Amino acid sequence: MNNIMTELSDQAMADAIELNWYAMTPFSHGWPNTERYQSEEISWCLTGIPVPHCNPVFRARLTPEKVDKTIEYLAAKARQRNVPLLWYVARGSQPDDLGKHLLDHGFVTHGGTTGMAIDLQEIKKNEHQPDDLIISEVKDSETLKTWCQVGCTGFGIPERAAGAVFQWFSKDVEHKIPVKFYLGRVNGKVVATSAVLFAEGVAGIYWVAALPEARNRGIGFAVTEKPLLVAREMGYRAGILQASTMGAPVYRRMGFKEYSHLNTYMLTLKPK
Repeated sequence: MNNIMTELSDQAMADAIELNWYAMTPFSHGWPNTERYQSEEISWCLTGIPVPHCNPVFRARLTPEKVDKTIEYLAAKARQRNVPLLWYVARGSQPDDLGKHLLDHGFVTHGGTTGMAIDLQEIKKNEHQPDDLIISEVKDSETLKTWCQVGCTGFGIPERAAGAVFQWFSKDVEHKIPVKFYLGRVNGKVVATSAVLFAEGVAGIYWVAALPEARNRGIGFAVTEKPLLVAREMGYRAGILQASTMGAPVYRRMGFKEYSHLNTYMLTLKPK
C-alpha cells in the first residue's frame, strides 16, 4: 500500500486530486507495448487501447516556442497508433494559453471538472438509499465486463466502446493495480457503477454512473459512499474525485469540498 496521506491542508488535498488523477492512467502501470516519456517539460504515454484515458499527456510545462511542435508531434504519434489522445491541463500547465493551442490543433474540450476532496471521518450519512439496493465488489472477469457495459451506458458512451474499456480495466487487474470496482443492483438488476483507486496516499473515486431509470434515488450517493467507507476501514484519511456539473451537488451533500479545476482536451481520430 502506498503511504497514506495524513496532512489534509488545502494544498495537500489539491495536489492529491491531481496526482491520483494521473495515477488512474496507464503511464506507470507497466503495460506491454506501451510507449512512455517523462521529462521536466512533459509526460505522456501511448497504448494500443482506443480509450482516451489510456493515451494521456500531462504535466506540460512548455515554452511558447515548443508548444505547437510538441502538440503536432504527439498528435502524429497518436495517429500512427490510431488512438485518441487526452491532454490534461491543470495548475502549473504551461504556457498559460495551452488550451487555446490545443483547440487550434483540433482538440476539443467539454469544460473540465471540479476537483473535490473529503476527510473520510466527515462523510455525511445517506438518508435516501433505496432499501432494495445491494452494492457488491466485482470479483471476476464476467462481472467486470458487465460493469464496463453499465458504466458506459450510464455515461452515454457508445456501446461499441465497452470492449475497449473492458480491455483497459482488465489490464489493471492483470497488473495488480490497487483499484476496486463496485456494482449497484436493484431487485437483481445492475443499475450503477463506481471504482476506487488507492494511489498517492488517497482513495480516488472514479466511474460513478447510474442508468437513467436509476437516477435521483440516492443510488449515485450510495455507490460513491461504499468505496469511501471501505477506504476508511483500510486507514485512509482522504477521498478525492473529479466532479461533473451533474455530480457535484451529490458530492457536496456527502461532505466533499472544492479544491481545484481540472481541464481535459481530447483529440479524437477516425478509424482507419
